[in-house]
Amino acid sequence: MRLIICALCLAAVAAADLLRDKGGMDWVYSHVSRPYHEFMGRLCSAVPFSVAELFYAVAATLLLVYITIQIARLIKRPEKGRRVYIIALNLGMICFLFWGAYSYLWTPYYYAPSFARQSGIDDGPISTEELKTVTAYFASLANVYEDKVQRDENDLFKADRDEILDRAPAVYEAAAKKWSFLAGEELRPKGIICSKVMSLTDFTGFFFPLTGETNLNMDSPAVMLPATAEHEISHQRGVGMEQECNFIAVAACLGSGDADFQYSGALMAYIYLSNALYSADKAAWKEINSGLAGAVKADSDYNSQYWRGYENTFVYRISDSAYESFLQGNGQTLGLKSYGACVDLLTHYYIAPARSA
Repeated sequence: MRLIICALCLAAVAAADLLRDKGGMDWVYSHVSRPYHEFMGRLCSAVPFSVAELFYAVAATLLLVYITIQIARLIKRPEKGRRVYIIALNLGMICFLFWGAYSYLWTPYYYAPSFARQSGIDDGPISTEELKTVTAYFASLANVYEDKVQRDENDLFKADRDEILDRAPAVYEAAAKKWSFLAGEELRPKGIICSKVMSLTDFTGFFFPLTGETNLNMDSPAVMLPATAEHEISHQRGVGMEQECNFIAVAACLGSGDADFQYSGALMAYIYLSNALYSADKAAWKEINSGLAGAVKADSDYNSQYWRGYENTFVYRISDSAYESFLQGNGQTLGLKSYGACVDLLTHYYIAPARSA
């Protein structure tokens, strides 16, 4: 039976690859992935905790118990060869089931019509001068909005994280009103209890295809939480590409009228834009960066310092390497750099208001 399940899963994965090559993933996206996520997202919204986190916790516990029991049996029993085969078969079956599920519940998102295509926003190349203009624009926006948010004793952004999650679905409607294909049910993102584990694996949030939930790191710097919430909701509304989710997050935040979200969105955009400008024109970057308000610099520096505290750990590097391969395997050839590729969308969309500012 286990061999049959493995064979069926591999056949399903092969069929998904064939559909991908033949352009059939759009149908799977529309008729399988999206309806499933809309149903599961609504179902899981009935409980206040993350079902995804519970799933991972139970799965990890059961896997640990299983491996412990099997090791004990290997030590006691003479038929070690057969026992190793059974263990490998069971673990393989679990992996194939998970792989098969992802092939139909998440992979299609990368092959559906892109946000750029549906919105008509140009995501093509930009000039250094355009990049400079838009970077300066977002630096000024961050300076304006930073004065409207609360700060702690260290002059860092301060907000009630649970309230941020409460407000996030309504904030997203600023983007859904502009681009009707982003419309959907307003479902509250879930905060993860074991958020330090997320930080260790370099995640600020994730959308879990099996439950249709958006899940957020509640330990990382609060200043990026509002924009990250909008990014993850974009996945829940059907957008797969990371750079497009970042762009939508910024647009939703800026159009919300909520100071916490406006500041977070402006800062997220500035970080990505300024990183690109630093590579293109260091002198221009230095000029714009020197004009940032002290509080904006403090928030940006704290965010960088937080993640530097994890980046040299073994788990962090392994997680990044695995996720890089996952993204590239699903058509995001830039891998983790895909998150920063929102620069082109931001520049094309905001160049007009930036020039008139």
